Amino acid sequence: MRKIGLIFLLVFLSSCAGTGSKTIPDTTFNDKNATTLYIYRTGGYVAGGVLAGIQVNGVEIAKIGTKEFVQHTVSGKFNIHVYGSGIGGFGMGGERISGAGKKGSKHYFFVEVDAGLITSSFSIYEVTESTFKQMR
Repeated sequence: MRKIGLIFLLVFLSSCAGTGSKTIPDTTFNDKNATTLYIYRTGGYVAGGVLAGIQVNGVEIAKIGTKEFVQHTVSGKFNIHVYGSGIGGFGMGGERISGAGKKGSKHYFFVEVDAGLITSSFSIYEVTESTFKQMR
């Protein structure tokens, strides 16, 4: 019985650890050969313990917790998918957003939880650079 409790505790604690960063990304960085994507997850109480899985072009790049950032570079078109990750994300909806990047361009996004009456889901929105900087 003790082993089961320990396993449950380890799974619970590790499910809250995101791979994003609390450090604000340097938006002055300019990769002239790629498109840079900046993604920030807003804070909140609803689904605060659920990690948001982030896929870009079908590849998972991060699992971010509340108030975490992730920065990623792509070449050309991109498709971002945000979804509930882990056991806590079971049944949470997600959303996709697509765009066409140009060499040296930057795109800014924020992820938030839309709380419904019965279920919750993650949403992703593209914002301007100034809005992105204000959210930090």
